[in-house]
Amino acid sequence: MRSWCRTAAALMLLALSGLSAAPALAQSVSEDNGFLRVKIGGRDVRLEMLVVKPEGGAAKLPLALITHGKSPSGVRMSDLKATNYAGIARDLARRGWLAAVVVRRGFGQSDGPFRGEGLSCATPDLAPRIAQDTEEMEAIFTALTQRADVDPERVIGLGESAGGMAMMALARKRPPGLRGVINVAGGVVLDDCAEKSRDALVAAVSGWRGKGYPPQLWIYAQNDELFPPATVDRMRAAALDGGGDVRFVELSDIKPPGHLIFIRARMRWLPELDASLRAWKLPTWQPDLAKAEFAGLGLVERAPVFERYFSMPGEKALAYSPSKKQFRYWFGAPSIDEARKNALQDCSKAASDCRIELENNVRAKAP
Repeated sequence: MRSWCRTAAALMLLALSGLSAAPALAQSVSEDNGFLRVKIGGRDVRLEMLVVKPEGGAAKLPLALITHGKSPSGVRMSDLKATNYAGIARDLARRGWLAAVVVRRGFGQSDGPFRGEGLSCATPDLAPRIAQDTEEMEAIFTALTQRADVDPERVIGLGESAGGMAMMALARKRPPGLRGVINVAGGVVLDDCAEKSRDALVAAVSGWRGKGYPPQLWIYAQNDELFPPATVDRMRAAALDGGGDVRFVELSDIKPPGHLIFIRARMRWLPELDASLRAWKLPTWQPDLAKAEFAGLGLVERAPVFERYFSMPGEKALAYSPSKKQFRYWFGAPSIDEARKNALQDCSKAASDCRIELENNVRAKAP
């Protein structure tokens, strides 16, 4: 699975007023690609892991635990790497989180075996698979919250596809400190009996009843080929009827395949993540940051489009023309140098005095 690395930049010419100041977010991040050692079922297990965190951040940072889906191909399972999700991890780190991408058993360089292959069309009951996922995620959660640089009282979990289901399974255990779960296209389906396995998925969610679960954000594409709207509606109804706290977002007009939105459509779901983080009173950029930065550019009218820049995925840069009071930005570039280049190139089509004002979510250094 390749990480999403480019998209067309929007041309943004609207102005914004600024009133109050807000703290700047970290731009520079540190990355450590290694292994997490946990004990699962009495056995020592080594799991591939990428940790990304803001440089110069607090001694203890809130934790964003990120995990992946499952390819139907065993070869692709072996090829999966934690660094495939580096872009998402950097986006979280720049919002003030220690982001840990963990590759589960049987994938990538993590120890095996993969424990979910007992699921079949003859026995589509998801309970054993969910029990295994829960055991593994609890071990990962415990190990990471014991790190000296993690605040164990502020943890969120993000997962795609089978990883989204694993995060929902973790939420039902209500581990202390888990403040929210982001499920992106979550679930499990069998190609040979898709409808039968979707029914099993809905049945599994129906069994998760009770109050006190952490709040969840569910994000699915309308054209998800594995989990169509009818299935997701049934899952959501089951979760709400069982007492769950679920905010649901359906993304439309996603280019096929709609199931791969976690990496390929970050620009669509990151603003929704920011909204939920604010509602949960957890770190992310605040609207006052956009107001303060735009006020510093001398612009006088408020426009939501500038605020949207701060939710966009990195690497990104914003170029500004003082004479024309116009700006262009470019996001999702493979490097900050390319983001700068493309933003300046677009801005220069409208003015001759364009300069880079923002790199990711902080003010650019003077040349």
